[in-house]
Amino acid sequence: MLAVLCFLFFGLDALHAADEFNQPDLSKFQVEPGPINLEVWIWSSGFDKVVSLFEAAYPNIKIKVGNYGNDTYPKARTAFKAGTGAPDVLQVEYMMLPSFIATGGLRELSDLGGRSLQSYYVPWAWRQVSPDGKSVYSVPGDSGPLGLMYNKKIFDQYQIEVPKTWDEYAAAAEKLYKASNGKVKIGNFTATNGDWFSGLIWAAGGRFFDVKGDSVKQTLNSPVVEKVLTFWANLIKKGYVSTYATLTPDFWNALGKGEVASGVEAVWGTGFYSAFLAAEKGDWRVAPLPQWDANKPPVSGNWGGSSYAVTAQSKYPKAAALFCYWLNTNRQAISIYWETQSIFPTDKYSNAIPDLHKLDQKPADFFGGQDVFAEYSKISEGVSPDWTWVPWWNYTSDAFAKRVAALINGNATPKQVLDDWQQDSIEHAKNEGFDVSN
Repeated sequence: MLAVLCFLFFGLDALHAADEFNQPDLSKFQVEPGPINLEVWIWSSGFDKVVSLFEAAYPNIKIKVGNYGNDTYPKARTAFKAGTGAPDVLQVEYMMLPSFIATGGLRELSDLGGRSLQSYYVPWAWRQVSPDGKSVYSVPGDSGPLGLMYNKKIFDQYQIEVPKTWDEYAAAAEKLYKASNGKVKIGNFTATNGDWFSGLIWAAGGRFFDVKGDSVKQTLNSPVVEKVLTFWANLIKKGYVSTYATLTPDFWNALGKGEVASGVEAVWGTGFYSAFLAAEKGDWRVAPLPQWDANKPPVSGNWGGSSYAVTAQSKYPKAAALFCYWLNTNRQAISIYWETQSIFPTDKYSNAIPDLHKLDQKPADFFGGQDVFAEYSKISEGVSPDWTWVPWWNYTSDAFAKRVAALINGNATPKQVLDDWQQDSIEHAKNEGFDVSN
């Protein structure tokens, strides 16, 4: 059962390969007799325009959106446990899907035609929602390949070359810090987010979990993980990078004042940058993630990305499934999401949508007219297919922030932090009844 709850990422190389946009024929999906009222719980913004489009196309179905932000997951878990009060559709990040499947609160979609949509998505994303290749627990939405967003104005001012390797990044960090008399740091280590850190490990070729049947070997403290954390710990100690919590006022103030010159960010971060740093419009650019080995093809990691699941409590599972299918394959919906929120689709035909490449609209206009969608499409091709999540990842991610705080304060070494993190996570998983070992 555990193997079904643990997700293996498949490569993004098929993403954006199509020359023409291809949309599924959704007319074959018949819904329940109407009128139908669906409740959808999400944690992202910019949903209203997409819902209006759907309701115009399907006037017999009305959508009530509940945006509960960070409370979405706890609220859903409470409803699943109670057996009542859940929505018809729930937005769920890929790394959180295993834990939600374990609750029994999600509706399996095979008998609702879910498997027929497989050919419209990149393989890695489909594997997330169909881990055994048969059952379908959700519908792929977006992804978050990691790139480097940098302030070109600052880089030019201090004659900093965009780093292609992590060694170059460290050298640039030192040069920038000294040239600015310590006023400008090259980047930010997001110490409060284990999901972000996992993207760095992913890009470095590390792995946290090795799943064999119902057993898991966990290695949060492997040599690769220690190498990555040690690299950042050295930069932190020297004052070359900041340690702000991501997407906080302090973080945006530092970027806006020119105190931090770049960020390792998922593609969806382009929307946040253009919104919170509007005064710096035109100053920023996107580049590939620095590499550990310049002699190998470029690689990256993934941070975030979400899917849309029909819950087991839905009274209208056919209509709810139709909404999920439409949401993530409809040309207009994909365009609206990208233009308003920088939501990067997993629909493998999306690159053929001209609207995604408009240079005078968000987020491209913020990044000096750079084709951000095309840039991140290239970056996404380097995301490794070999990555696994487990049902206790949410606890593990939170535990990372608690343990790494000692590193930030100078009270622990990278090895100590990782050993403690490993032990915290294993103890929790065992207490939850999982078969996990070092």
